[in-house]
This record gives sequence, structure tokens and C-alpha cells, in this order.
Amino acid sequence: MIKNIVFDMGGVLVDLSRECSVRQFEALGVSDASDLINPYSHNGLFGSLENGDITTLEFCQLLSDHCGKELRPDAIREAWKSMVNPAPVYKLDYILELRKQYKCYVLSNNNDMIVEWAKTSDFSEARRPISDYFDRMYFSYELKCMKPHPEIFRKMIADSGVIPSESLYIDDGIQHLETARSLGFVTLLAENGKDWRADVDRCLKQL
Repeated sequence: MIKNIVFDMGGVLVDLSRECSVRQFEALGVSDASDLINPYSHNGLFGSLENGDITTLEFCQLLSDHCGKELRPDAIREAWKSMVNPAPVYKLDYILELRKQYKCYVLSNNNDMIVEWAKTSDFSEARRPISDYFDRMYFSYELKCMKPHPEIFRKMIADSGVIPSESLYIDDGIQHLETARSLGFVTLLAENGKDWRADVDRCLKQL
């Protein structure tokens, strides 16, 4: 029996606009932004930030060094935020209904610039922060490891007490789902920008 539902954030809760973010970083002078920005697991300095290896302050300085010119922290923050769009109300209302029966969690590769945004009313079209919709949230920069590495799942399991076989994990990254399955989770692929509610309903009815 499923008791818990774990959601990825980018690509599942919020639609991702990778190309928009790449363009903004390129405009700042990050010529290799397309190689560094990956919707599932970023590379280089971007990956180091989301893995919790460096702070936002260090990221801004190192990115400036990478470009050979000083970049304004607020411009970097806006370029990051351009990757995400406010979460649609229909998805969040659906999650509130799910919470009447299930514990709901977030497990996301992310950094504090995006998470700070998500914790404000700008996160959703309903003008409510992400914390209004979930029992607990887990982010890679805080856990200091990223999906698809199994360690991030193990840390979430240890802290939350969820039993993988009693948990549905929803992600738009196939490699992340493969790790989750190897640990015993029931998994569901959700495509970026798609309405996955009917798929979740079908999955829950079958279990």
C-alpha cells in the first residue's frame, strides 16, 4: 500500500525553461552555459553549487572568474530564476487533495537561489509558497549530494522514515527513476510541462 508520494521539483511541480536560462547566462558572458546547464544534473560550477560543494557567494565569484569579468550577484540570481516558472494551480490543488490520504515530499536537485524563490509566494500561481504543499522537502545543496546518486535518496529515507516500497516517486529524469527503483520505490515518469495527474491516479489505483 502506498503511504507516501515523493515529487521532484523542476520538471514536475514547475515547468523548466532551460533554453531561457542558457540565453540569460550566455548574455552575462557564460559562453559555455549550454554545456553547464542540464535540467537533470548540472555540470561544472553549476553542479558544484547544487551539490553543496560551494556557497552561492563562492559560485558568483568563481563564475565571474570563469567569464573573466565581474558579474553582479543579482544578475546571476535572475538568470537562475529564469529557468523556472510558477507552479500551476491545478497541480498544487491536486497535491493538497493527495495530502488528505498520503504524506507528500519533495526531493530535488537544487540550489538556494531557486529554493529561496520557491519559499515565496512567487512559487505558485496561487501566490502560495512551496512549504504550503508538502510535509517535508529535501534539496541537494543541503544534503550535499545529487540525484541520481543513491546517497541522496538514502538521506531522505533516513530523515523522513519513509519505506521505499510504500512510496511513489515521481520525476522527469529517467536516470533518477532508475536509482529510486533500485532502492525499492515505486516510480512514475512525469514529462516537463505535462499534466501527470491522471497517470498518478492510475498508478495509485493499481497499487
